[in-house]
Amino acid sequence: MSDLQKLLALLFLKSAPQDLSYSPSLTVQLLVAYIFSGVLVMQTTLNPDDLFVGILLGLFVQFVFAYTVLSALDRRQRFLQTFCALIGVGALFNLISWPIFSVLSDPVAADSMKANMSLLFLFLISWEVLVKAHIFKHALEMKMYGAMALSFSMFFITVALSQLLFPAQ
Repeated sequence: MSDLQKLLALLFLKSAPQDLSYSPSLTVQLLVAYIFSGVLVMQTTLNPDDLFVGILLGLFVQFVFAYTVLSALDRRQRFLQTFCALIGVGALFNLISWPIFSVLSDPVAADSMKANMSLLFLFLISWEVLVKAHIFKHALEMKMYGAMALSFSMFFITVALSQLLFPAQ
């Protein structure tokens, strides 16, 4: 099974971060995919000046959060595969959410369509939090409720920092 297939299986909780190759080159490839997918999605919501800062913020939070948690629980050797899993599924979720963001940012889209897309986006966020919790569960060998707390924490840190750096206009 290829690493892409393993990432897709992660979306359905059928694989774990340790199933990915332990490879710095895979990390670089996934970083490029994350940045590219982030540009596609965020160009619909952020102005061009904030675009790369927003993408780097997401990468930074995931990198620091994963490294800190893994180090604190003496699992630092699992960092590379955990980080690859986080940014890999992040890139996939970016691509999945691209059409939703396009509709939400379209000024001529019907309000009923935007309401439906908002609900779909809420589902997508919930799914992403669940998948990232699954990643933490396997990386840290912990129960799912603890992993959910970590995943929600990472999500809320990202949202809070985004709102501080990019206030609504």
